[in-house]
Amino acid sequence: MELTKKQKTIKYFCYCLIILLADILQNTDGLFPEIFGARCFLLLPTAIILAMGEEFFAGALIGLFAGLLWDLSGAVHLGFNCIFITIMCFIASALVAYITRDTLITNMLSSAVTIVLYCLIYWLCFIVIRGVEGGEMTLFTFYIPCAVYTMALSPLLWLILRPIKTKLNHRTNQDF
Repeated sequence: MELTKKQKTIKYFCYCLIILLADILQNTDGLFPEIFGARCFLLLPTAIILAMGEEFFAGALIGLFAGLLWDLSGAVHLGFNCIFITIMCFIASALVAYITRDTLITNMLSSAVTIVLYCLIYWLCFIVIRGVEGGEMTLFTFYIPCAVYTMALSPLLWLILRPIKTKLNHRTNQDF
């Protein structure tokens, strides 16, 4: 079923609010719990879950918005999050369009790949290559724990976001 222009506007406005909420929770100290210094990168699975099942352009824009919000909260890596999350959301949208279905397993695999790639690429580009003293160990003391923490919360995010996506797409369980 094709959504009307008003329904699409409401849907993407709600998606933007969800991404904004995830950004606030992730990037405001004290709003989301840290476990032994590991932070949860909520924007990564949120953007991927919302982008899956969308058209390529819409999926990429979801990633662009999430990355832009994340980049605005930090001054070190301007543009990295925008580019990375946009590409990963585009790939997730294409994955659902051409290869697989929008299911829990697909969402978790896409989120896990995105989270692991993000942590590794960020660590390589902004810690190792820049020559941060003692930065090699941050992979084990910060980035891997953050990745595990984020991946552990991804199924919960999917359980929260799936009914919202279903309602905004005006689908029933029979449509899946």
